[in-house]
Amino acid sequence: MKAHDDYQVDDRAFLLGLDRLYREAMQQHEGFELLGCARELAATLRITPLPVPIEGYYATNPQLTEYFLLLRALQQVGDSRVPEVRGLLSYQRLCQVLSSPIFGRAEHEDTLLPIGNDPLSRALRATAPSWTIPTLTAAAHAVAVKTGDYSLVGLAALAWDPVALAALRESVVLYEGVMLGSTEPLRIGWAVSPELAERGARFIAAFRALFGTALPAPVDDNADVYYASYLKADVVGRCVRLGCDDQTEPVQYYHWLIERASPNGMKVRDFWHAEVWTSERQRQPAIHSGHGV
Repeated sequence: MKAHDDYQVDDRAFLLGLDRLYREAMQQHEGFELLGCARELAATLRITPLPVPIEGYYATNPQLTEYFLLLRALQQVGDSRVPEVRGLLSYQRLCQVLSSPIFGRAEHEDTLLPIGNDPLSRALRATAPSWTIPTLTAAAHAVAVKTGDYSLVGLAALAWDPVALAALRESVVLYEGVMLGSTEPLRIGWAVSPELAERGARFIAAFRALFGTALPAPVDDNADVYYASYLKADVVGRCVRLGCDDQTEPVQYYHWLIERASPNGMKVRDFWHAEVWTSERQRQPAIHSGHGV
């Protein structure tokens, strides 16, 4: 840290700051434009919302919940129905979004819509069923290095940071943060790894090309922007489902959960559960009183 800097934006601060900036922007597109596309596509195919647990930030308002349930239903449709909707602009737009490198390498085999395949997904596939946090973090990092992936999760994988990896994969934004008071303006330094910043710039460019929304460039001049966003990106309690074991009865789901570590750090804990365990469920009052996973 330089002598004149009060704080520095390191890899984790950049990633969690980017995550929050991205999610704030993304929800605007999902709750309006992409919801409209999903509605038209579902109506054309006579598809109804799929009754599944609401994961991530999609429980925050009715529009995002509707979008989540519609897209989950559309993701179950096979490619045999593509001819019915190929000419629809709504279908073309959803395919464009879901095929974007910001979600990883798109897979489009036997399904109506493409599915993102980021380094963590590939790590899960390669190491199944021996899933542990160190194994998956290392495997995802290896994939990110080898492929040059610059998806949101790929950036966290490149940083070899399980907290960022879990947070960005879960992709939830919380609107509360800590405001720091000081008699003098804080000086924020920039300590992001050059390769991570370069791939982060590619992610930001791809997002802008997709939605027309400009996120701050990952450069020294924007260190204060990312640090302020990082302070508001409270990720403790984020819980993401990564996989499942369908050979058991009942089916067991594999999760990563971000927990607080003393005194001011964070850690990731993994666990299996017979139900999908979401961030919203984890943050229920009963959970905090000791009845959670």
